Amino acid sequence: MRRRALWSRNEEGMVLVLCLITLVLLTLIGISATTTSQLEAEISGNDKTYKEAFYAAEISLAVGETVVNRLPSRVDLEEGTEPGRYVKGTQPAWDQLVWDNAHSAVVAPVPSGLSQVSDPPRYTIEERDRRPDSLTTGIGVPTVTYLFTLKSQGTGTSKAARVLLESIYAKRYN
Repeated sequence: MRRRALWSRNEEGMVLVLCLITLVLLTLIGISATTTSQLEAEISGNDKTYKEAFYAAEISLAVGETVVNRLPSRVDLEEGTEPGRYVKGTQPAWDQLVWDNAHSAVVAPVPSGLSQVSDPPRYTIEERDRRPDSLTTGIGVPTVTYLFTLKSQGTGTSKAARVLLESIYAKRYN
């Protein structure tokens, strides 16, 4: 009988050890889940900021294309006299462009969906090429197609989120 009593006492301590090990494992799982959810929240916040920057750059490209499209003639671009409008071959490379009021045009007002961006979207326009085409208007007046390089910059709610886009836009003038 004495041996049976000793075995009983030893088993009672084992249950306590198993409970403590289970408690430690559950605590580790809880900490891991909390850390993972915090990391996912940061990732989704960064994704949102970079999407805002992309949309801001997209909007500024669309505004630049609208400016070129509304010009009644090629001369009306007035490059060199207006900010963000460059004479052919004078626009700096994308990594050397200065995105300020003297070197780029600003999209104002900033669309309501992008009101939280750190800087307003900006764009530049430069004549790229001039190509005569086979279309004639009126009494045999030939038309010319001009190609323009449009560059845009958008930022998100953080200045670290910056997107640069470039587009080539064609417009036919008489």
